Amino acid sequence: NVRENAHNVRRWLCQTEAHDGHAIIVGGGPSLAEHLPSIQKRLEHGQTIFALNGTAGFLNENGIIPNYQVLLDARPEMAGMLAAAHKYLIASQCDPSVLDMLDDDAILWHPAMEGLVTHLPEHNDPYVLIGGGTTVGLSAMCLAYAMGYRTMHLYGYDSSHRETKGHAYSQTMNDGDIMCKVTLGGKTFASSLAMARQAELFPEVCNNLLDLGCVITMDADGLIMEVMNQMRLHAVQPMTEAAKYRAMWEQPAYREFSPGENFADEFVKIAHISTLNSVIDFGCGSGRGGKRIRDLTGCWVTQVDFAENCRDADNTLPFEVVDLTEEITGLKADFGYCTDVMEHIPTEDVPAVIKNIMSCVDSCFFKIALFPDSMGALIGHPLHLSVFPAEWWEDQFADYRIDYRQCDRATPFPYATFFIQKMASRKDTQ
Repeated sequence: NVRENAHNVRRWLCQTEAHDGHAIIVGGGPSLAEHLPSIQKRLEHGQTIFALNGTAGFLNENGIIPNYQVLLDARPEMAGMLAAAHKYLIASQCDPSVLDMLDDDAILWHPAMEGLVTHLPEHNDPYVLIGGGTTVGLSAMCLAYAMGYRTMHLYGYDSSHRETKGHAYSQTMNDGDIMCKVTLGGKTFASSLAMARQAELFPEVCNNLLDLGCVITMDADGLIMEVMNQMRLHAVQPMTEAAKYRAMWEQPAYREFSPGENFADEFVKIAHISTLNSVIDFGCGSGRGGKRIRDLTGCWVTQVDFAENCRDADNTLPFEVVDLTEEITGLKADFGYCTDVMEHIPTEDVPAVIKNIMSCVDSCFFKIALFPDSMGALIGHPLHLSVFPAEWWEDQFADYRIDYRQCDRATPFPYATFFIQKMASRKDTQ
């Protein structure tokens, strides 16, 4: 489905800058019928409705045309759920018959599934992979974030049955779902296995979005409302970025892979590093990248990071604890080496970090991941806070001369590479 749809539909969802719009994401739980007046009021105030699956038809029946209908399920029967909407956000894994029924109102979005990008045709325009997991409800929250919404209002996210009803409307294709009982907060809920799994994954998706600056409200009852209540009861203060990475470096699994070590050879070749040069390894992590550079060239390497416990025990290179978001004093070198770092920086701090790095060096090699992280789940906090296309990152280097750029879009885990100098900026030459 992904391969066929991606060839036939050229309008793919891409990342949108954050804005002040409100996303009303409407699931089909039994409580939905009670909240129709609230949804109507939000629509009248210019807020944007995302209707999930069959909720679009239910809203139509009650005089509401959603801005978007969102589909994820790959079954051909989903074509029968299409209803009136202004636009349609269709997952690329959906059956092609769904898209056959739509004209130019369809926007294709790609679930963040392993190996999905290998099925996409060559596509030079930016696109975004949408996380969230197994259900359209969780994916829609991530969709809204990718589309720039930072305030989300959830309706009908019950994730459980009310008596014998799983939806606010009849949906026969779910009549055969396997049921289970879920106990939480001293209450027992009847739920399908799929909806129970949604409730289980909801805190991770919700907390990740909250950490990224989102505000999320919910008007519902049932299992996920109780999950939300338990999240409030057990909420802890957010970790600082430094504390987050101190916790990460206590995880043995986080040390198993060192991007900096793998990219060192590329840096040495592009920058023509010799034994006479000096290098600062910015955000050195385990330190294996800097060690590899020193072993290859014999040059002087200084390593900096703001987690004092990051480096491997056998690393003896000079090291300083430095917060890249703050002005850096007393460090100078010919070259900077910054790999698998910039995507970890909060978006609002990216310009300052680039400026601070370039105040220490004449040239710098940046290798930037363009995909969400998975390791943050070890501590319940996202690590990649600035996931943007290569073009966005190139714009961040507008004050510098870019001597080398490259992006390996066709891989499951794409990186963008930039080698920049602080002399003869593009603005000067223009």
